[in-house]
Formats: sequence, C-alpha cells, structure tokens
Amino acid sequence: MVSPVEYGKFFDEVINLDENVRYVAIYDGQLNAKFGNGVQGYFKEEEIKSSLSEAQNRWASRKKMSFKIGQPKFAMAQYGKVNRITMSYGSEGVILVTTELDVDINKLVDEIIKIRTRFFG
Repeated sequence: MVSPVEYGKFFDEVINLDENVRYVAIYDGQLNAKFGNGVQGYFKEEEIKSSLSEAQNRWASRKKMSFKIGQPKFAMAQYGKVNRITMSYGSEGVILVTTELDVDINKLVDEIIKIRTRFFG
C-alpha cells in the first residue's frame, strides 16, 4: 500500500516535468489525483472514475496481447483540448496524465516512467 504522501510526491514530480501537464491520477479501484496549479478540470469526479475504470479494462486487454507484440509502454489519445496518456501502475492499476496539446509526448512519457519506477518499482 502506497501512502498518500508518496502519491503526492509522485504527482508533484510529474506535474513539474512540463508546464503543459494538467492532471495526474492513479486508479487501482481507488482514485488518487492532483491537478496542476491553476488548472480547472473538464470532468466531474464520477466521470473521471468511470473513464479510469474503462482505461483500466483497456490496459488489461493490451497486456493480454503482450506475448505477441511486447509489453505495452503507454497509450495516448488526443482530443480537441487535451492529450490523455495512460500507462500501467502495479498489476491492476493505471496512471493517467493529461496535458495541453503542445507537449513532446515521447519525452514526457520516458520521464514519467523513470519517476514511476523510482516511486513504485
């Protein structure tokens, strides 16, 4: 079990990677999250939880195919207002990071993975 303090430190480090990071969340049945400074969310908390539950299911599907194409690193969807990046957290959870559109996704993901490894193994 990860302490709320550790989640907070993880969120702060990810948010501070780039000024375009809007939101960081970890969902493993429980939602822990943080918005960047001054950021207003587009969704209500229940909508976020529902979306993350669906992302968790999609991530499980990706992992089932890994024996053929390799372990998934991340998934990204781009919308009209934000990028939405998901990656694994532990065996069942997901990390969600949303960003403004103007961000180097691959560089950001590489840095998030380094932070995730340092905090959670």
